[in-house]
Amino acid sequence: MVKKTIAQIFAENVTRYRKKQGHSQYDLAVISGISRTMISHYEREGILPPADRLEILADSLSIPVHKLFIEQQEERHEKGLSDIDPRSVKKLRDILSLPSEDRNDLYRILNKMLRKNQLEMQNMKELS
Repeated sequence: MVKKTIAQIFAENVTRYRKKQGHSQYDLAVISGISRTMISHYEREGILPPADRLEILADSLSIPVHKLFIEQQEERHEKGLSDIDPRSVKKLRDILSLPSEDRNDLYRILNKMLRKNQLEMQNMKELS
């Protein structure tokens, strides 16, 4: 298992807490007064912000500063429909309105894509 850097953990947490609150990078920039470009850099693990911006970011995300540096365990639970973004829910409804044969074709395509992605992720883990 590869140990994550503090910058990686920070980046993942900023992104996760921002999305959890339903904010875009632009929204967080407006709320925090930190430019959207800098928010993007933080989320892409480019740089860690100076201490004064850590407090601003944490306040803007309504969390204590230390939570930005705590590695989160991957969640293994199934999401409920209320946890899924509205765009995905709409797509699911659209899929369910398809004729059965078309829906089954789409499921086969999705299964192939998902399996391909799983294999690629496995290969990447094995290479690291």
